[in-house]
Amino acid sequence: MKMKKSLSVLTTAAGLLILLGGLLTYGLGIHELVPVPRPDLIVAGTSLIGSLFIISGVCDLFHKKTKEMEIEEQDERNIMISNAAMASGYKVMSFTIVISIFALIFTGYMTEVSCFTIIGAYFIGQIAYVMQLWRLNRTM
Repeated sequence: MKMKKSLSVLTTAAGLLILLGGLLTYGLGIHELVPVPRPDLIVAGTSLIGSLFIISGVCDLFHKKTKEMEIEEQDERNIMISNAAMASGYKVMSFTIVISIFALIFTGYMTEVSCFTIIGAYFIGQIAYVMQLWRLNRTM
């Protein structure tokens, strides 16, 4: 419980840092000096990401669980249901990411850097899945 609270505080602090960093680059005019194709997106992106981190962290900090909720959360059946739902979500996400990448490539909206970045992240996720599957098959 204490670790989850410290993680929520860390998420909120990181969000605040990202948000303030983006606003500071806008206030000082640094975003215009950065050699990127769309410097206006630096401010918008950091503001959005920072705000989402702040909202996520604050929601976790103020969410109080009752004893019944904690017991229900630790129930093996509920853990299995949650894991099965996450597995289904992972399969759907893997499929939709591949379709989205191809659609963006063939319509001309995907640059080489973003394409290889997303494909790299996709393969890292797939490798993590295979490694975890292998590890669990050996131990169970």
